[in-house]
Amino acid sequence: MKRYILYLMLSLLFTPNLFSQLTVKFNGELRTRLEIDARNFNRNGEWQNYIDNRARLGAVVSNNDDFDFVFKIIDSRTFGQAGVQNNFKNIDLNEVYLKLNKGEWEFILGRQEAKYYNGRIIAPSDWGNVPIVFEGATARYSGKGYRLNAFAFRTAERLLPDDDFDRNLFGLFTEFRLSDNVQFNPFLLYDRATPPSELSRLTLGANSVGYLGPFNYDFDFAYQLGNISGGKNISALMAAITLDYNFRTQSKASVGVGFDFYSGDADPNDDKSTVFDNSYSSKHGFLGDMDYFKLIATSTWNLGVMDFYAYYKMALAPWLAAKLTGHYFNSDVVLKLNNGDELSNYGTEVDLSFLAKYNEYINFMFGGATFLPGDIFKNKFGDETAFWFYAGFQLSFSQK
Repeated sequence: MKRYILYLMLSLLFTPNLFSQLTVKFNGELRTRLEIDARNFNRNGEWQNYIDNRARLGAVVSNNDDFDFVFKIIDSRTFGQAGVQNNFKNIDLNEVYLKLNKGEWEFILGRQEAKYYNGRIIAPSDWGNVPIVFEGATARYSGKGYRLNAFAFRTAERLLPDDDFDRNLFGLFTEFRLSDNVQFNPFLLYDRATPPSELSRLTLGANSVGYLGPFNYDFDFAYQLGNISGGKNISALMAAITLDYNFRTQSKASVGVGFDFYSGDADPNDDKSTVFDNSYSSKHGFLGDMDYFKLIATSTWNLGVMDFYAYYKMALAPWLAAKLTGHYFNSDVVLKLNNGDELSNYGTEVDLSFLAKYNEYINFMFGGATFLPGDIFKNKFGDETAFWFYAGFQLSFSQK
């Protein structure tokens, strides 16, 4: 199958006469990143270093009127993992879909990435080597001052009678421009398994972004209800706000503060599940660069998380930008130990990142982070400071 994918891409490259009535535009990406990893909270533990590599090549075939055929392949690997005489055949489809345009309507059918608002609910999670993609259909309608986005995705297919253990994701994400500087975006998301007693979860919420002079804000709120396997009723909450002040200087400096809240479960043995689940979102851009909270439930032992953070970013030169962020992580509910102690602090993380623009196609990125464990992480992992560093480049191009 992967051999045919390569044949198709080559045919698009070398047989343009077959598409004399169409335009073919290519896009691509190569991202290589070295990571030096000592996130184990153990001074005697070994430091790991590895190189992740991601390459994507895509084509958009269009009649420049009412349809686009988008096709993108991806190769994701860690250098040396397969050895010099092996081939893990990591090439796969990243996206392949048909996009139809009719007036104010747009339809996307096939395998596709999805991102809405700032990515706290749904996003490709682009920092990882393998992005999140969905298979299904999206419909969009754009009106004056508003936009409606609806989708239906199949996220699990077991090929069993009566669709047993299949899983579907439905969503309606809306955007309303209330004024030139305020946007309000209510949404709903329905995650349903077959049979629904395994999972039937509705997420209701809203995002709002806006500015007043040099001040910017980004606000999220969501509530989950329904039921999950084991006969538990879902009642979970997420809230987040970021406030940013832009100094409006040549250095593009700005300072910001924020707070993220994901509810936890104080009693895992009762008939309620109160841990907020947003497993389709990007965590790297919000809950620290060291990615200790990739999945809220499992990463926090169902305790939830509260993140108080502040950042400062600026351009050190026309080609170089830097950002410094500090996070203070607490749990929503306490961790109770057998001796009666109650723990509530995960720890403190400091992230420093740089982005250097070489030219319009190539960026270099490098940075590092450290994590000082709090009482929960000391109990679970160890009491030593953790470190993590990275350096790499990204080549991106797209024909216009």
